[in-house]
Amino acid sequence: MEQSVIISCASFGVATVTAVSSFFVFLKYDRRLKNQEKQLNEKLDVIYDFQISQIKNEKANQNRADLLVVALPYNGDGNHTIRISNKGKGKARNIRLGDNTLNQENGITINRFKTIEGLESMGRADFTLSCSDGLKNNQLLTLIWDDEIAENNSKEFSINL
Repeated sequence: MEQSVIISCASFGVATVTAVSSFFVFLKYDRRLKNQEKQLNEKLDVIYDFQISQIKNEKANQNRADLLVVALPYNGDGNHTIRISNKGKGKARNIRLGDNTLNQENGITINRFKTIEGLESMGRADFTLSCSDGLKNNQLLTLIWDDEIAENNSKEFSINL
């Protein structure tokens, strides 16, 4: 009988050591998994914040107007047609001229330009410049406009006449 008691005690000891070591291994891996979960959650927070900022930017861009000025091909009668286009997704309101080099000193008279009350997305408006001989080809034109995002937006354009 003594031998069976010794074997039982040895088995109990091995089982106890195995159970204790398994518990510590479980704690070690549990700690590692919790650290990985924490790091993943931090990365996901950064990704979610970025996605939210992207959505806010897209919503803002839907209401933003972006103007483009192009000189149409010269038709030879001393007049140049200038086209203002809205390439943005929002409506441009109260479009007006800012500082520019389109003046009598440079041999240019602006015909038919009035403040444009509104220009929808992909819309356009034209006005005419009467030019005298000997004018410089490259002129600066600044437009000022309002949209849903901001008032008094301005953009400078170089137009080649």
